[in-house]
This record gives sequence, C-alpha cells and structure tokens, in this order.
Amino acid sequence: MSFAREKRLLLGWMALLAPIPLPFNTVLEWPVLFVYALVIIYFLQRVERDAQSWLPNWALNLLGLAYLPILAIDLWRSLWRGRPVVALLHLIMFLILVKLYSIHREKDKWHLVIASFFLFVGAMATSSHLSVGLYLLAFLILSLLVLGRFAYLHVLAGLAERQAPPARLPIRAPLVAGAVLVVLAAIPIFATMPRLHEPYIMGRGGTGGLIRTTGFSDSVNLSLMSEIRSNRNVALRVKYSDPRYVPEPMRFKGATYDRYEDRRWHRMIQFSRHAPLIDAWTFQLAPGEEVATAELYQERLRAGSLILPVETLAVTVRELPRLRIDVGGAAVLPGIPRQILRSEAHLAAAPVIAARLEHEPTSPLAGLDQNGVTERMARLAEQVMGEGSEEERVDRLERYLLAEYSYTVDFQGRDAENPIEEFLFVYRSGHCTYFASAMVLLLRSGGIPARLATGFLGGEYNPLERYYVVRQQNAHAWVEAYTPARGWRVYDPTPPEGRPTVTPQSLRLLISQFYDFLTFRWDRYILTYGADDQAGFFASVRAALSSLWQKLTGWRDQEQPQPPTAGVPAGVDPDAFDHFRAPEPWQLPIPLTALAVLFAAAAVWLILGNRRLPLTAEAAYRRLRAQLARSGMEISDSLAPLRLERRAIERYPNATGATRRLVGLYLRESFAGEVLSIAERTDLQRSLQSIVAAVKTERRKRKRSGRRA
Repeated sequence: MSFAREKRLLLGWMALLAPIPLPFNTVLEWPVLFVYALVIIYFLQRVERDAQSWLPNWALNLLGLAYLPILAIDLWRSLWRGRPVVALLHLIMFLILVKLYSIHREKDKWHLVIASFFLFVGAMATSSHLSVGLYLLAFLILSLLVLGRFAYLHVLAGLAERQAPPARLPIRAPLVAGAVLVVLAAIPIFATMPRLHEPYIMGRGGTGGLIRTTGFSDSVNLSLMSEIRSNRNVALRVKYSDPRYVPEPMRFKGATYDRYEDRRWHRMIQFSRHAPLIDAWTFQLAPGEEVATAELYQERLRAGSLILPVETLAVTVRELPRLRIDVGGAAVLPGIPRQILRSEAHLAAAPVIAARLEHEPTSPLAGLDQNGVTERMARLAEQVMGEGSEEERVDRLERYLLAEYSYTVDFQGRDAENPIEEFLFVYRSGHCTYFASAMVLLLRSGGIPARLATGFLGGEYNPLERYYVVRQQNAHAWVEAYTPARGWRVYDPTPPEGRPTVTPQSLRLLISQFYDFLTFRWDRYILTYGADDQAGFFASVRAALSSLWQKLTGWRDQEQPQPPTAGVPAGVDPDAFDHFRAPEPWQLPIPLTALAVLFAAAAVWLILGNRRLPLTAEAAYRRLRAQLARSGMEISDSLAPLRLERRAIERYPNATGATRRLVGLYLRESFAGEVLSIAERTDLQRSLQSIVAAVKTERRKRKRSGRRA
C-alpha cells in the first residue's frame, strides 16, 4: 500500500468517527448522517481498490456553486429555529466529503484533519451524556494514531516510495502514554480555565437542549399518573447533615393544587406570595426551630417547582433572585432550571405546612372550591364522615378510603366524564392521585378545607456517597387538610401497597446506583462546573498547600483582617455564607481522583514495562530476517542461518561484526541449548540496532546515487 492510500484511509476513518454523537443529541438529522456515512464508506472502498481518478478542480467549483442555495436555505431554517449550529455542521460535513474526493496536495490532508477536528468539537460541545467520555477517548487515540502515522509516513516518503508494508512501529505504548498525558493535562486546564458567570454548553437551541424531562409537571392529569411508576429516572438527591435525622417516611413536597377542572388539577400560582429573605439567598417558608439541614440536588424537571422535604422551615439557594410560595406552602421558582439545582433545606423535627387559609368560604384561597363535587359524592361524604369534631370526621374518611378501595395502575377501558366519581362508585380502585383527589373533594363537600399535594415519597440509599436517591417512580400524591385543633396536616389515603417502596438491595440495584453516582458526578463537576466551583477549587488547593506548608515549617500565618466578602449585601453577616465555602481537599470529586490513580498506574506500568529483559536470540533472529526482507533481499522460510549470514554480509559489509554476533548467539541458544547471559542478550539488542542502522545507511546511499544518475 502506498503512502497516499494509507493516509487517505486514516483520514476517512477520522471523518467517519467525528459526527457520531450528533444525532443522539438531535443536533444532526439521522438521514444526513446516513448519507454522510455512505459517501465516506464508498470513499474507503475506492481507496482500498487503489482508484486513481479523483475530483478535478472544475468539479469542486461546480459543487461549491451548487451548494450555495442549499446553504442559504439551511441558514434561514437554522436561524428561524434558533439553532445556527446545525447549518454550520452541515457545511463542515459537506466540505469534508468534497475534500476527501479531491486530495491532490499534502496540505489538503491537513485541511481534512482540521475540518474533522471542528466536527468533533461540535459533537462534544452538544453532548451531555456520560458516554461521551468514551467517544472522547476513542477520538483522542485515533487522532494520535493519525498524527503519528502521518509523521512516520512523511519520513519514509523522504527515503523512498514503497509498495510493501513498512515496518510496524512500537506505537502501543506511545499511544497509551500520549492519551494519558493529554487527559492529565486536560484536568487542570478544565478546572482553571476562566468560566462565565453560569455554566454554558452549546445546546440544541431554545430551553430544551439540556433539559431531561421526567414525569413531574405543574399540572396533574388523572389519566397519566400511572406511567410514572415505571420511570427510574433520578429526580432528586438528598444528603442529610445528621445521619440520625432521616424522617420516616421521607416526603418531599413539590406543588399544591386548589382547583379541579376538566379532569385536571391546576396550581393557583397567580395567588402565590414572595418568600421573605432571612439573609442573602436564604428564604423563609415557615417559622420554627431548626434541628437539621439537608443538601438537595434537583434534576431538570418539567416544572418550576423547588422540591423540598415537608419539614422545611427555610431554604438556601445560591444566587436565586426570588422565590415564591404558593397558597399551599410549596416553593415556586422564577422559571424552569436549565441545570441541576442545588439547595439547602433547614428542617424542623416534624412536617411544616406553610399554607394560607382564607376565612371567607367563597375565596379561592379557602380550600373549599366545590368544582367537581357531585350530589352523589356529597351524600357519600356525609354518610362516611358522620357527626363529631372535624378531626374525627377527617380520620373516618381517611380510614374508609384505606379500607374500602384498592390500588391499581390498570386503567384500560376507563374514559369517564367524571373519573373521580367513577373511582368512588364503579371501579373502587385507582392510583394515588385518585385516592387523594377523592378525599380532597369529599372533605370540601363536608366544609373542611383541603388541597391536593404532589411530590415524592421515600428514596433508596446510595452507599457510594451516602445520599438518598429519589426517582420518578417515587412520585406520589397526598392530601393536606385543615382542622381547628391540628391546623394544616398531611393525610395519605392511598393503601400501603400503592405507596412508593424502596427497592431491595441486589446486584442490579448496586449497578444502577453506581451508574447514578457516575452520572451525578458528571453533571455536577463537568456539565455544570461554573465560576463558583472554580473558586472553590482554587480555595481548596490553597488550603491544601497552606496546610502542607504549616506541617513542613511549623509556621502559621498571622490572621489578617479579611476584605468584605464579594457579593454580600451591606449589613449581612459573612458567616451566613458558610454553606458556599470551598470543600475541603478530601471532598474533591471521587471519580477524578480514581481517574488520576488509574492514569498514574498506567504510567508506572509503561515505565516498568520498558525495563523488561533484553531480547531472546530467537526473537532477535526473527527481527533480522524481517529487516532484511523489507530491504529487498529474498528470504525464504527454508533459508539456513549461515547462508542468511553470508548474504547479509555481502550486501551490508558495514554490519559484518554485528551480523556474525547475532547469528552466532542464535545458533548457540537454539541449536546448542545454551542459556544466554544478560550481557549477551543485551549485546543482541545492540547488534540488531547496528544492522538496522547499516541497512538505512545503504538505502540512503543508493537513493543519492540514483538521483545523480
């Protein structure tokens, strides 16, 4: 294979690999990638057949003119959809295809390398899944292979054109070492490169580029809730400051709903109020005594809700401009977050419901809206709740629903105008939303204020990082009702078999938790790594260096007055920012630490591997035969060692001594059965190197003499 053919093959494979992640990110259409791949595969087949005809310059000009109207239409469509990157990627792919079929000069190959690199950058910049790390590693290795092979072929081209395959390079170790060094160098560069105020990743356009939608939303549809039970996407991660304080059950409130209409519950956000600030970025939800805190990482949901434990008194969210509280006491964000939302909840010892209650029954905030209540439902409520105090009546209704109705997620054939009445009087079975909705409407018919609340119930413990994972299958609905003696209180009429449960420990669960652990770290320290994280990284490095200096010298820096904390409003105690301070050095991301250890072990393996014992005589003799065959000598399998020695000396007299030493040691080891010493095996290596040098010298002489002739 000629040098040009091998270079074309390498370029084709690089161009084929570069855009692979793009369709998975919905940045590139699958038909476009399919056509692109077919054209490159056809190009690779032509290279294998050693085709000699390629596109001339006039064909390139014609193709360029033909693509101009397509480019104009593509730009207009991309800008109209808010995704200009799509037209740019289409243009790069077109240029790569045209350039592949028109390589005439050496610099054309480097143009293709650069274009493929930009296509790779587009694929990386629009990718957010953890698996893109494997793609990055594969493309890195291929790029190093292409660059190394290009340099090698360039050197060989300066010596002589060849048709036989060149010598195999010992390239495995350099490839591994190069990939390790690039990744190790990329880690500090990524950590220290200046960041924007917020993390930024070029997405698909609009707000949907990075939002991984799940089942939770701002409205409750009675016909869709059953689909969530099979959804194992992570919705929330929770870590309690005190391991002894873990509420039982763990209940996380996301939203409350007051109005039932057309088989849906709707939030009355228009009546929400601003949460008062305790200090910078800490919002008060309800008064009370704090007993613990919880750190929460909320995934990207289809709702503007801040998911919080029902015990929350106050919540701290970094740089949140404002927070609203709906009429049921749930937190409402200013918009839908585009990234993982980190918050810190300040918890009481028992559930706290910061709901509003209007004494005027006709007020929309009274929790007494009668919409959806039928006469038949009102009679049932009166019959079940009976007489007595309001607390007793609520308890009777809750016990009745728990005992007389069953849980199911099978709703085939159900399509009634009033699904709650059908649940109560026809099927007598349903999921949690049916139970909670029925109880709310029955309580309202009896004059007791009540609201529907949704969120999550329970979670599984992840032992890898000591946090609780709350999944979409933990979504749940319950009732919040008001009585004079108890105030607002949580009631859950869903039978125990219908409430979310914790998955038993198993190998499958452990694998799932490990994947969640990696995904969370990828999101937290790669995708959403921002300016605050960078400041924390520098602070942790400084703390580590300061601690090391103190241990080495015993000298402690005198405390100096610190300048005011940047961004702290006047009159605010800087100690209120303790939860924003940098992590200790031992709190750095575990996967990055494991990755660094892995790369260090690989480097040690490479270093120790290169210190292995010298060649055996048999291996050296085989390499001698291969070297002489590549130089043009006819070496048959039956050629005896001494005849091989004579031919080599005749052709390369400068290597006479080295050839005789190598063949002599081979005969002693292979035919006399002697065990060579370390010094003799080292001499084998030196002899082989001398022969290779003599072959290269003779080849240069012949090339120069040929040029003079």
